[in-house]
Amino acid sequence: MDLNELRNEINAIDDEILTLFLRRMEVAGQVADYKRANGLPIYQPDREQAILESVAARAGTLSGHARVLFSTLMDLSKKYQAEKGV
Repeated sequence: MDLNELRNEINAIDDEILTLFLRRMEVAGQVADYKRANGLPIYQPDREQAILESVAARAGTLSGHARVLFSTLMDLSKKYQAEKGV
């Protein structure tokens, strides 16, 4: 593959990531609604830790990068939940 083909492949992957991110945030909004209705806190450290450990275990040599990615996703989800008034 040449550089343009590789960049096109990255662009296609980025499109998929964006679609999944938007879907994830939609579900995070539903989680916020549930937490608000049931008086639950936004931050649940045990769940976050379990997710990060699972991601790291599955990511192999990229485990550190995967932890950063998922930590960032969870931070964005918590921020969005807070904006929704949980």
